[in-house]
Amino acid sequence: MAEIKMSYIFIEKQKNESKVMQEILLEVIDDVVQERTSDVIIVNDVEIEYRIIQKKNSERCFLEMSSTERVNKAIGALQVVDDAIFKSSQQKYYHSIRDYDGISESNCKRLYPKYAEFERKLRSLVLFILTKAYGSNWRTETVSEDLLSVLKENAHGKLSLNETLENMDLATLEAYLFEEREVNYLSIINEQLDTNSLSKLSKEEICKIIEGMRPTSLWERHFSKFGSQDSWKSRILEIHQTRNDVAHQKTISINTFTTINKKLNSLNRDLTSAIEGIREENFTEYGVVDILGSFATLIGQKMRDTFLSQSFKDVIIGFNAKVQEIVKPMIDVYNSGITEALGSVAKSYMDIGLGIDQLEMVKSMSGLAEQFAITSSITEKLIPKNLVGDYFTTPQIVAQKISSMESLTNPLSFYSSDKMLDEEEE
Repeated sequence: MAEIKMSYIFIEKQKNESKVMQEILLEVIDDVVQERTSDVIIVNDVEIEYRIIQKKNSERCFLEMSSTERVNKAIGALQVVDDAIFKSSQQKYYHSIRDYDGISESNCKRLYPKYAEFERKLRSLVLFILTKAYGSNWRTETVSEDLLSVLKENAHGKLSLNETLENMDLATLEAYLFEEREVNYLSIINEQLDTNSLSKLSKEEICKIIEGMRPTSLWERHFSKFGSQDSWKSRILEIHQTRNDVAHQKTISINTFTTINKKLNSLNRDLTSAIEGIREENFTEYGVVDILGSFATLIGQKMRDTFLSQSFKDVIIGFNAKVQEIVKPMIDVYNSGITEALGSVAKSYMDIGLGIDQLEMVKSMSGLAEQFAITSSITEKLIPKNLVGDYFTTPQIVAQKISSMESLTNPLSFYSSDKMLDEEEE
């Protein structure tokens, strides 16, 4: 177990005629502990070792406490004694100074990685959005000359695209995101809204130019889909001041730790969701091939458990192999290949010498090939791209939706509905 330590230096403020400072402090401690011996106190069932020393006739006294109980329990118990020291009516006799603050040390150690995560994820979100909007010109388009000059100075003259955001501290990054841009109104009026231009522009085009003259922030122009600027700015500012205290190992109380920890957890969750959403939107393509891969797996599982014929297994293996061959990011391969694959399966059955029930199944398999033609239009309906919350649609979820649709389940009517119900109950 980690040790949490607290130590204090006390300086006499006012002399007590009958007691030395050490005795006064022990009285303060006795008011809040369950039990005290010469070297141990118990608070909230937590054992704390302590040592209090003072030289004869000295105006100073030293107190040290430590606990190796679980961190949260140890901190809670030590905080009780700390509060008593700084809130006691006996303070008229002493000045108290924390010589070593193990409570704050532990709180800072636990918060700092979350601040680091927050800053890295915020920079990541900025890069995803701006590189999509401006490509390799994102710095030229969004970083002012004055700010770029400061950043280059901090980087000792050389500043690559990769290092640009890393050289912004949190305050600079906040200003970069939330401050309104400067607008050169005179230039816009002379170049875009001059008499000659106005005569050629429609009302809608003029309104668009005027709207572009509004001094919006970078967040308003590119990040509003993730929430309002006021909301994000408020949340970030709430954790900003404490971030500096944490970085410089200043006093962080339990209440402050609890509040900031919750806010950081919430911010980091929201940033993670936004980053994953924009990453999927920018770099991942979902289409009918994704649905096809999941659908092939679904068919294979259902049919494998139903039929024991080795010949049938061979056909299914061939079918799955064909599907795996065409599950590539090429829609044109999908459109023609799947129909061939299913047609081949039906033909293979006819060559095997099947019974009446199995022949009905072959007819259904042929019908299944025709049904695949409609999945392209279904795909677009199942994968909306306008909201962050919809970015996490996966091929597996799409397959589940398709398998529940009447238009696609009818061709599998040869599979016993009673057996499917039995499997669902299991």
